[in-house]
Amino acid sequence: MTLRRGCFIEKPPSFTIHCTTEKGSDMYICLNRATAGGRLPLEQFAALAAEAGFAGADVDMDYAVEKGTAALRDLFASKNLKYGGWGLPYDWRGPESRLDEGLARLKAQAVAAASLGIDSCATWIMPSSDLPLMENFSFHVSRLKPAARVLAEHGLRLGLEFIGPYHLRRRHRHEFLHSAGQMLELADAIGPNTGLLVDVFHCHTAPVRFDHLAEIPASRVVLVHLNDAPNLPPTVVEDGNRCLPGEGVIDLAGFMGALKKTGYRGPVSLEVFSAALAAMPPEQAARKAWQAVRQTLPEYAA
Repeated sequence: MTLRRGCFIEKPPSFTIHCTTEKGSDMYICLNRATAGGRLPLEQFAALAAEAGFAGADVDMDYAVEKGTAALRDLFASKNLKYGGWGLPYDWRGPESRLDEGLARLKAQAVAAASLGIDSCATWIMPSSDLPLMENFSFHVSRLKPAARVLAEHGLRLGLEFIGPYHLRRRHRHEFLHSAGQMLELADAIGPNTGLLVDVFHCHTAPVRFDHLAEIPASRVVLVHLNDAPNLPPTVVEDGNRCLPGEGVIDLAGFMGALKKTGYRGPVSLEVFSAALAAMPPEQAARKAWQAVRQTLPEYAA
């Protein structure tokens, strides 16, 4: 098998999204725990996002499983927040003996997510491995196909995040998938309900052109991450060195415009790995992050 390097593939017609998503008619900016409030309980994290001005917040699906879907719905409604993204709740890369336990946890979360219309589950894919390319490709298919199947049973999708930074592509012996086109090939092999988590930082470092991004059907875009990159060559920028919107060199208006052309409607999670933000009190970091969004992308900060 030879991987194609740049094509964008329509979602196969055999999968239907059954849940009525909460996404609404437009993209909206959500607070991500990497930016501020990473260790806060969900009630405090939701309050942090709302008080800073965000339209949404990323979701803890265990909260809905443990306290009930009504509790999660009421919490977000009380803060006037929309639902953001959520991740696979188990280590799908880990020991095979733990996978059934993880899939059972995912199934419980999928039931809750479907009832709330939260169709934004995603995971990230390491762009290098000690396994050869096709062996690693098969490993990812075997590990992620069961998760995609669980989500599909509830009308939900799985997003795969391609990771662009050069230093991560060289961390292990063999380079792996790191662009949108390549990741869509893996998505197709996993299942018809599998698409992309598109992070603008990884578009910058992969690189992925925005006019190519605009060609991807909206049904293949499950979740979006927003941030910025420092004024360094893309091959030098490291994953943990990100900027708030407007502090870096990425054309974020162009990125959002490309997403509009895809027809994507839903959460755009502000994920900024930054030592400076991490050193601030959560309230200060969240306010600073929202102010950056307002100044850089006012259309999405109304």
